[in-house]
Amino acid sequence: MSNSTLPPLPEYTLRPQPSLIPYISDAYLTLALPIIAYWVISLFFHFIDEWDLFPQYRLHTPAEVLKRNHATRWEVFRDVIIQQMIQTAVGIVLTVFDPEPMVGKEDYDIAVWAQRVRLAQRVVPGMVAVLGFDAGQISKDMASSHPVLAGFLGGGQYNLFESTEKGLVPTFASWEIVAAKLMYHIAIPALQFLFGILVVDTWQYFWHRAMHLNKWLYSKFMITVVSSSTQANIVQQHSTRATTVYMSPTHTVPFTTTHLKGSFLTLSVPESPISSPA
Repeated sequence: MSNSTLPPLPEYTLRPQPSLIPYISDAYLTLALPIIAYWVISLFFHFIDEWDLFPQYRLHTPAEVLKRNHATRWEVFRDVIIQQMIQTAVGIVLTVFDPEPMVGKEDYDIAVWAQRVRLAQRVVPGMVAVLGFDAGQISKDMASSHPVLAGFLGGGQYNLFESTEKGLVPTFASWEIVAAKLMYHIAIPALQFLFGILVVDTWQYFWHRAMHLNKWLYSKFMITVVSSSTQANIVQQHSTRATTVYMSPTHTVPFTTTHLKGSFLTLSVPESPISSPA
C-alpha cells in the first residue's frame, strides 16, 4: 500500500484561539490559577489548624509544632510571595516566546493519526502468518460479510471511498477515526502530562533532598519550609508525614511518595538527618 492510496488529509484554516475567560488571556490565567489554588488550599488547612479541627488526626500536638517551628508567619509569607513572584515573572517572560494559540487544525491532526493507524496495520498479515494462517486468503473470504475486518486482516486494504469534488477518494474506517481521536484527545495529552510530572518531580526531588542533607540549605531555607502554620506546609504535617509514620512506626523511611500541594509538586521526605536547633 503506497502513501498515495491513503485517505487524503483535510484542508484547514487557522484562527486565533478564544480565551477561556473573556478579558483575560489564557497565558495569564495559567499563571494566576496555581497561585489562587495555593492560597485557597493553604488557608483551608490554616483554619483547620487555628480552630483545632479534627485533632484526632494530628500527627503532632500543638506543643510539638510550636517547639519545632523556628520561622515566623511573616517569614513564611515573605518567602512564599518571593517564590510566587519569581515563578510569575518567569512565566510572563516565557509567554513572550510562545506563539499565539491557534485553532482550526484539529480535524487535520486527527486525520494524520488516522493515517498512522492505517499504516500500522501493515504488520497485521505478517503477525497472522506467524500463527500459521494466510491473512490474505482470510481477508478475501470475509470481504463481503465483514468488510472492515477483512480490510484490517489485509493490512489496511479497505474498499471504502467517499465522493468529493475531485471524485471518489479513499476514506477511513469508523474505528480508525475513533482510535485517532483517542490518541489525539486522550493518549498524547496523558503522556505529555506524565512527562511534565516526571520532569518537575525529578528536579524537586533532588533540590528537596539537598536541603535536607546540607546544613546551610537546611538552616536557611528548609527550616522555613517545614515550619509554617499559615501555609500549605500544614498539608505536609497532616498528610505527607503520615506516609512515613504508617510505613514504618519504628524507624524513619528515607523517602516516601510525592504530593501536589498548591502550585508546587513537593517530595515528601522524613525529618532531616541534620538535627534542627531546639
